[in-house]
Amino acid sequence: TKPLKAEKPELLDQLLAYIETHMSHKITLADTARHFFISESTISQTFRKKMDVSFHRCLTQRRLISAKSLILEGIPLEEVGARVGFTDYSSFYRAFKGEYGMSPKDLRSKNK
Repeated sequence: TKPLKAEKPELLDQLLAYIETHMSHKITLADTARHFFISESTISQTFRKKMDVSFHRCLTQRRLISAKSLILEGIPLEEVGARVGFTDYSSFYRAFKGEYGMSPKDLRSKNK
């Protein structure tokens, strides 16, 4: 049997840190792969293996977690989506409601 190629254990941490620091920008799998000088499939496999989610799913989850704390901090709702990298409010709203079963506004009023 061939020895398995050693995977950099810190790659996932680097990818997650990249997502956190670039969240307000458009992040694509292709751009991320170029940034780290690795293939898109390496990134995809890393997320599937280590986190059991796709790169895009993880990205969306991270964005929504950040959005949740911004909402609770009292940041205007229209601003929250843009700050965490959603292109428009309606896509942010749909993703948020899909993930948490309530609208951003509901979360805010529930926690007042």
